Amino acid sequence: MQPRRHPALWVGIILLIEVTVLFIAAEIVAGFFLPPGLRFIHPQMVMEPDSRRAYFHRPNQKAFTIDKPFVTNSMGFRDEREVPVQKDGEFRILALGDSLTVGLGVSAEDTYASQLEKLLEQRNAPIRVINGGVGCYGTWQEVDVLKEKGSVVKPDIVTLAFYWNDLYTRPAKVEPIPSDQSGEQQDASLKYLRIFKRSRVLLFLRERWASLSNMMWPTFEWTHRDMIFKGLTSPYLEQAYSDVGKSIEEFKSLQDDGGFMPVLVIVPMPMQVQQPDAPPTHMQQRIEAVAKKVGLRTLDLLPAMRRAYAEKPDLYIPWDHEHFSPRGHKVVAEALERYLEAEHLVPPPKITQEIAH
Repeated sequence: MQPRRHPALWVGIILLIEVTVLFIAAEIVAGFFLPPGLRFIHPQMVMEPDSRRAYFHRPNQKAFTIDKPFVTNSMGFRDEREVPVQKDGEFRILALGDSLTVGLGVSAEDTYASQLEKLLEQRNAPIRVINGGVGCYGTWQEVDVLKEKGSVVKPDIVTLAFYWNDLYTRPAKVEPIPSDQSGEQQDASLKYLRIFKRSRVLLFLRERWASLSNMMWPTFEWTHRDMIFKGLTSPYLEQAYSDVGKSIEEFKSLQDDGGFMPVLVIVPMPMQVQQPDAPPTHMQQRIEAVAKKVGLRTLDLLPAMRRAYAEKPDLYIPWDHEHFSPRGHKVVAEALERYLEAEHLVPPPKITQEIAH
């Protein structure tokens, strides 16, 4: 008696082998044309519930942002150094913002806060730049960080980075994130899924599918972003601009009590930086109008980033196209240094005197 055959099983095995071989071959070929995939090291940065801002960095953590170390001090800032209570003549700059400021995917020393500190080293006073960025924060949350921690940091300058994704409405009531959305829980649930992000081929296919699907079935976020870029409007977007405007006004109002100089830094959308022709600047114009009304200093990064991108298009992390690469952070740091120097907001450089022999 002959054993029963399972032709469907064998066909499935053969197909699996063929697909695996084709996938490996595609990965090898992609290695010559596409950037490496993203290698996540766990644990990723940990957030914990916060009654004021929904969440905040866990203090004194040692984790990773993609594959780069992510360390926070006792205040929850991305810095291995503590901030002394006594300034002792130290000139301090507090950099507020979201994941662009905190430096998602890059080393701490490559963030624009750290690079700015290095650029400002040779001054008549010691200078410290404190990275107060937190991923996914909106303008109202960034201003609240200043309200809570400003009295401890005692900054001389506070830079507030505005980005297009700040244009979401402020929640009527702040709810701390539930425990199942904390950094540790999300890290555990995504740990094995993130393995697929090491594949060049899968990331390439994911990008193409996202582009195609948004053209056919646009998501709210895609439509919202497109409206901001094109200068269109909606009741939701108008409310978001209004909420951001109130936060900007509050940021300026804190100047008198805090004794610092506030500077609003407008970060351009990637498509504004990347397109060859002069891009629309509706977002910048509206935000600058709000800042001008309350007498707030502004720095628009669009010109500097367009010049840098024209020289070499490596300002963003591969496969991300949103967060700055180390060079992107360098461009921001250099633009900030030029602005602070031109506006005489930082101590002057040390003057070296040559001794005649």
